[in-house]
Amino acid sequence: MAQNSNMDEKKLLFELSQGSELAFTTVYNQYKNIVYSTALRITKSKILSEEAVQDIFLKIWQNRESVAEIDHFENYIYIISRNHLFNSIKKIARETNFASEINLKDAGFIDTDTSIKDEQYNTILNQIVEQLPPQQQKVYKMAKLDGLSHQKIGESLGISTDTVKKHMAQALKFIRLKISPYMNMFMTLLLFLKF
Repeated sequence: MAQNSNMDEKKLLFELSQGSELAFTTVYNQYKNIVYSTALRITKSKILSEEAVQDIFLKIWQNRESVAEIDHFENYIYIISRNHLFNSIKKIARETNFASEINLKDAGFIDTDTSIKDEQYNTILNQIVEQLPPQQQKVYKMAKLDGLSHQKIGESLGISTDTVKKHMAQALKFIRLKISPYMNMFMTLLLFLKF
């Protein structure tokens, strides 16, 4: 049975490579939901996921001559979906002024070494911290980087412990808000590195 379906897929891909629109429509109908659910898991956006489906199948059509050589089309479609989505994430990162620091190299998506993901996460975090108002930034850095207590920070900056706590709470709220879209990226990264 598996051999049969493999033969059918080979025939379908060969026809697609020859420019058959019927074969393309069949492939589209067979795999569009996989691409859409993959995109939705990463982007959390129906609009972006629908756009991703269109873009990815357009790419398949444009590169149709080479599809006949593909042995496992489902793996292939996961890989090109993943790459397309990561490129979209990089584009979004550039648009939000993070890209110059993030440096999300293509190899970084394939390398499962957690230090790369940690480095990317820390770079994003540092960029967000830099956006904090000066006093909140000072308080946050003294607490997180220098490991100082609220009391010590207050004494050092000449402000009350309550004011330190208030600055810290506002800083953490801001950071959580700004980093949450990237958390989805880092969580899903682990899933897609397995494909």
